[in-house]
Amino acid sequence: MNLVEFHANDAKPGLVDSRPTVILAHGFGSGLSFFYRNVDDLLNSGKISRVVCIDWLGMGGSARPPCWQSPVRSISGINNNSSQSSSSSSASRFSFCNSKFSPSRAIDFFLDPFDRLLRDTTIFEKDEPLWLCGHSLGGYLAGKYAMRIHDNQITTSSKHTSAAIPNITKLILASPVGFQPLPSPHERIESSNLNPALRLVDALWSANFTPQALVRMMGSSRGQRAVKRVLHGRIPHLASEQQQSTTSSDLEEGIEHPSSELDLLAQYLYHISVAPASGEYAMNSLLEPVASKGIGVGVYAREPLGGGSMVGSISRQSSSSPLGSIKVLFGDKDW
Repeated sequence: MNLVEFHANDAKPGLVDSRPTVILAHGFGSGLSFFYRNVDDLLNSGKISRVVCIDWLGMGGSARPPCWQSPVRSISGINNNSSQSSSSSSASRFSFCNSKFSPSRAIDFFLDPFDRLLRDTTIFEKDEPLWLCGHSLGGYLAGKYAMRIHDNQITTSSKHTSAAIPNITKLILASPVGFQPLPSPHERIESSNLNPALRLVDALWSANFTPQALVRMMGSSRGQRAVKRVLHGRIPHLASEQQQSTTSSDLEEGIEHPSSELDLLAQYLYHISVAPASGEYAMNSLLEPVASKGIGVGVYAREPLGGGSMVGSISRQSSSSPLGSIKVLFGDKDW
């Protein structure tokens, strides 16, 4: 797994620091560089010793296993699931890689290497206090990891599995996907009753067609422009700051600023998007779009965190658990 770590200026090399290490885990289709504006604020708070940003396996700058070893949803079994749409029956014609990952196996694809990383004593000291913060899909996986270690069900073959569990003292889930429970069957709207646009989305989703695949199909120039448009819409304050930093003389002379934050972030996102497909298949294996009455269209986890399952799982081991705080954050302007 790819990671980058940053140390506080007042940290003393070689000396034990009782302050926690913050681990930042990104969401779907993203990468560790999206936390670039958070690092300095965290380090300057005086409350933590370092920040470690990670890329999930198959995403960002981490290794990308080939698609037959990646979390591709089992297409052959889709029709046996009543929650799946009728359009899924034709999905196998569009999939060139069907590794037949169940949701649980897809979760293990990400959590097994993450567990080995946290148990690596060359990176993390024994009993080092850790604050684990995950955003979006990263929040979902962070919650699943907390459930896993506190249920004592780690199944990796790592030589470190016999050691004490990682000392995660705080869990922060920022806009986690999959926190809401799945709508009940009687609340769902059948695919045949959806409008053509939603039926197309349902069919492409079931065929493991990802946003990254679309960017690859566009080619370099069109793909980079499309990625920048998406960022412009999703993180508009970066575009506003770029406009404020552009002078009237720049506009008159047609001068652009290729080193602006928006441009650099768009280039970064483009390059990690067109890298070989791997972890992006989690979109289908872990998540599903559902249209329901009264709620509308949403994306849900096939194995949700909500319904008290996460808290219940962790509380069963509360007497031996170092985890003292769980925070779940949702905002009106988040990603």
